[in-house]
Amino acid sequence: MEKISKIYRKIISGEQLSVADSYKIFNAIFEDKLSLQEICAILTILSFRGESYQEILGVSKVLIKRSKKISLNKQLIDTCGTGGDNKNSFNISTATAILLSACNVMVSKHGNRSVTSKSGSIDVLEALGIKILEKNNEIKKFFTKHNICFLFAPYFHDSLKKVSDIRKKLKFRTIFNLLGPLLNPSRPCFQLIGVSESKFLKTHALCLSEMNIREGWVVNNSRGYDELTTTSTNFVVKVKNGKISKKIPLSPDDIGLKLCHENELKGGDAKENAFLMHRLFDGETGPIRDNVLLNSAACLMISGKVQNLKEGLDTAAKNIDNYHAKKKLEEIVSDSK
Repeated sequence: MEKISKIYRKIISGEQLSVADSYKIFNAIFEDKLSLQEICAILTILSFRGESYQEILGVSKVLIKRSKKISLNKQLIDTCGTGGDNKNSFNISTATAILLSACNVMVSKHGNRSVTSKSGSIDVLEALGIKILEKNNEIKKFFTKHNICFLFAPYFHDSLKKVSDIRKKLKFRTIFNLLGPLLNPSRPCFQLIGVSESKFLKTHALCLSEMNIREGWVVNNSRGYDELTTTSTNFVVKVKNGKISKKIPLSPDDIGLKLCHENELKGGDAKENAFLMHRLFDGETGPIRDNVLLNSAACLMISGKVQNLKEGLDTAAKNIDNYHAKKKLEEIVSDSK
């Protein structure tokens, strides 16, 4: 405990922790070696001064070690973002995941129920009639059949129950809200990670660079979305084989997409968003379609299926217009009955 006390004092004095120190003190939290007051102090200080990538990576390593694992032995992509943008937008990343699977990309979608919106990824999937599987053998069977699976975070990260009450009582974002995209238990080699604040572009890119990701993009929209949108300029930091790019601006105009207003991306509750997703895959055009196409095009580039975003947009649009995405969704829903 003497070592833990030293790390605790570092946090209190405002020092940033190394990956090793972050691992040790958060591991101590999950081993019940710190008091409620100490845990609250740690989470509060880190949140208000801003978490470093070493601190985020250290906590991620603790939770990955403690998590339930699943091996799918495939070149997977995940579209999970951090959430927390408070935009109440349509479930763009979930629709993107389903569209990608219709484009012959293997998808392992990590997700949770709603925290800051009316409909989280798991909420809308259930509203669509998709059963969220818990057992590894069932998930593997589903994935083998459909080239996509949905991993409900609480099933795989049971240790987070230890801090769930504390997180609810604090009523503000803590380091745990930043970890979702880094904790996919299937360990995908491709990722599109959306962050709600531009300062986390670098932190999450640095984390990806140390997590054996073959290629990933960390993205943020200038209006605060934790995904690529056509509301304004986006910013992208690319990670490939451990190397990190500079921050790259991406405007909708650059790739021939129309700007839209934030209200045009608003979603509703899970049932309303499920209805919107059916309309999307039935071929309805407009801003929601454009934004799903944009994120899908990025994922197609990340996974090496296309050479540029224009080609990605065309490929994604084709798989909506030929009803491959609609058929994929129907197959997934049918298999859940």
